[in-house]
Amino acid sequence: MHVAVAPANDWILPQFDFHVEDLGHPGAKLFFSQINPYDALRRAVEASWKWLYGWDGRVGKNKVPRAVQSVKRITLTLRSTMDGVAHTFGSGEGEKQVHFALKHIVNSHQGDTAEKKNTRVREEILGVLVHEIVHCYQYNGKGKAPGGLIEGIADCVRLHDKLPPPHWKRVAPKGKHVPDPERPNDPGEWKWDWNWDAGYERTAYFFDWIDSTWQTWPESSRNTLQNTTSRSPPVTSAAGSAPPPSATSMPELPLPYGWIKQEHESGHPFYVDTRANPPRSIWTHPCEDEQYLKANPSPSPSGPSPPIGKGLFFRALNARLEESDWESEADLFLELTNWPREALWEAYCADYAPPQ
Repeated sequence: MHVAVAPANDWILPQFDFHVEDLGHPGAKLFFSQINPYDALRRAVEASWKWLYGWDGRVGKNKVPRAVQSVKRITLTLRSTMDGVAHTFGSGEGEKQVHFALKHIVNSHQGDTAEKKNTRVREEILGVLVHEIVHCYQYNGKGKAPGGLIEGIADCVRLHDKLPPPHWKRVAPKGKHVPDPERPNDPGEWKWDWNWDAGYERTAYFFDWIDSTWQTWPESSRNTLQNTTSRSPPVTSAAGSAPPPSATSMPELPLPYGWIKQEHESGHPFYVDTRANPPRSIWTHPCEDEQYLKANPSPSPSGPSPPIGKGLFFRALNARLEESDWESEADLFLELTNWPREALWEAYCADYAPPQ
């Protein structure tokens, strides 16, 4: 079946085409029982506009982001023989293809009541479509950005559009501190089970954590993030403020809420939990302390963690990927936040790492 749907009076929406390989497939029947194809695609497109560019069709024809203008047609195909979930690719100038596995739709029809099953499969279809349509509009550092970063931005949009699946949760990997045997006085480094660019919700929650902690950053960092758009180069610091520090001159990362650092008369630092009564002191950083980790477990896996940021960070990151080649040695995170990427990652892991 092939249905071409005209964009009616919506002057900037792309044309939506829709294909179904097997109308008799259980996944196709579920899709049509829960989803209006045009409405679902339109919602996904408008979510991409909103979260990637802060724009919608009511803003005005003279302010359309270039990425929005470039997409002329999106074709959704429900595949009966496809494994996995979905994928998106370009098929011509301004044309995008989204292939969605009918098997995944069937597998998502889960719940202990008919209503819960229908709600779950409907939200999963909408969430997958949002994720895939983001790929139609986002930038990729001229094809050089890591795949995990690209997938993380797409899931960040899904997260902020309130369509995360139940198994998502905000959690960091387990890690261990590895000293350098040749440099006993060197602090060494952390080794993680997975890294910031693992992709999908793992990366999405990291980006959202950066965004949600933004209000506590120095003013120059907040100005950098807020002023970065797809139409102008990034502002690396506020007027009159110091330039972004280098990785070697960074101040120590913020401690968890309620903790302070003090220095012993011997010159060695120690940390105090001021919320405890009486205050508790430790000689290791809280993220390495077993008692602290047990008292601050990872979020419950029973439901997805809600986003608490405004989406500014991944929007600014997407804007930088429009004009910039992705280079592993360059640090767009440092440009946007005044903090090195690895320092942000270690701070996130300190907040959300599971107990060892």
